[in-house]
Amino acid sequence: MPAGTRIKQGDLEKVLSALDIDEGVRIESSAAGKKKKMFVNRSTSGIFVVQVGEEEFYYLDSAAQVAKLAYKVFGKKYSAYVY
Repeated sequence: MPAGTRIKQGDLEKVLSALDIDEGVRIESSAAGKKKKMFVNRSTSGIFVVQVGEEEFYYLDSAAQVAKLAYKVFGKKYSAYVY
């Protein structure tokens, strides 16, 4: 999968707010030894569909909720890309 455009650390919520339904965001742990990934897409109804790892799914109403979840899962050590 191509890397896509990297999102600056403080811009995640802003980028998520502007996310089109044909785009997505991949967030990966940048901490040593952790291989966790999160994928975020937006449905046509505006709901954010978030997959964490292999089996966890969340349906969130706002970009702020997604950014908060990313911080909860990864802390400040993550890399994010728009694809």
